Amino acid sequence: MVSDRRHAAHTPPSHVPVTVVDVDVHPAPRVFSELRDHLPPAWRDRRFPDGVFDAIESPLYVAPNKAQRYDAVSPAGGPPCSDPAFTEKQLFKDAAVDYAIMIPLTVRPVPNPEHEAAMCSATNHWQSETWLSKYNSHDRYRGTIRVCSGDPDLAVREIEHWAGHPQFVQIMLNPYMRAPLGQPQYHKIYEAAARHGLPICLHVNRSPGMGLLTPVGYASYFIEHHALYPVMYATHLVSMLTEGVFDRFPDLRVVFVEGGFSWLVPLMWRLEKLCKEFGGEAVSMRRAPRDYLKEQIRFSTQPVEEPTRLRDIRHILEWMDASSTVMFSTDYPHWDFDDPKWALRLLPSEMKSRVLADNALDLYRLPRLRKNLGLSAAHNIDAANRNEAAVA
Repeated sequence: MVSDRRHAAHTPPSHVPVTVVDVDVHPAPRVFSELRDHLPPAWRDRRFPDGVFDAIESPLYVAPNKAQRYDAVSPAGGPPCSDPAFTEKQLFKDAAVDYAIMIPLTVRPVPNPEHEAAMCSATNHWQSETWLSKYNSHDRYRGTIRVCSGDPDLAVREIEHWAGHPQFVQIMLNPYMRAPLGQPQYHKIYEAAARHGLPICLHVNRSPGMGLLTPVGYASYFIEHHALYPVMYATHLVSMLTEGVFDRFPDLRVVFVEGGFSWLVPLMWRLEKLCKEFGGEAVSMRRAPRDYLKEQIRFSTQPVEEPTRLRDIRHILEWMDASSTVMFSTDYPHWDFDDPKWALRLLPSEMKSRVLADNALDLYRLPRLRKNLGLSAAHNIDAANRNEAAVA
């Protein structure tokens, strides 16, 4: 009996509590043929080169090291976040992340919406067959449905195809649009998302052309463009509020990823003041702007603004009720990666568990206990893949 108790005391639990959910992780294919092979025949037969998914962009609009961490390159030589074993080591072991919400940035806006929709379809099939199944025996990855944001009909078609998949937990819209996202042409996307209980995620994903336009023309450098992310997000948020999106679709949830959040405070102050003066103009917005935040709008932490005095950012977190509205993100494997330990230093104690895990667990309906399987599954898969390559 004593021996049995000692054995039980040293047996690892089958499940462990979730303490960190990362809502912004960017998986990549090892080689572009992984995506090309999933293109619909009409597009695959056109024999596009491997770089078809790699949008051409001005070198002045590229982040350091093409936005990648130097230490995230796979030991096997693959791109960052393409090797499941190495990704698990850096994300789950080193950074102590429990769940990762995958947002592949393999598709950027292209002039032909059918071409873009085909690339989205290929990306979603690739996710389903790799990170959401083959690499996911530990059940710690969840996926994002990529859609052609510029053609709502094609977007809805893709949503309907994947909405029943248990591992896809949200839909990404590219914010580099020709019109603010509150306008009626996008409402059918929101209707489909709300009907299926899938949040809408906005994530920056640059492409040449209109998407890089500012209110006064085109910026010259990446640093300008990067600093102006809040301007783009603020435009979409105000449009969605004043056009009545959140009243029309009360079950819709929208997540603004990788655009910071401190800009929200002065924006809401300004908008609420103007609502008192011009509120009759935005007849579709039935409540004060801040009333929609807690129920329907979320923000990710990275890249969080970093004032010299921590109390300044904490005042902002308190005003915007971060315990309900903010979710943690690393942006792995990108150059401006944020470690959870850094977020712990930033957050007031009463907010830590909510921001690091609980808000995302609630939004994405994730289990609060995860499997305790270690990292062996992906390592075994990775070894098997390398053995197959060696034999070939």
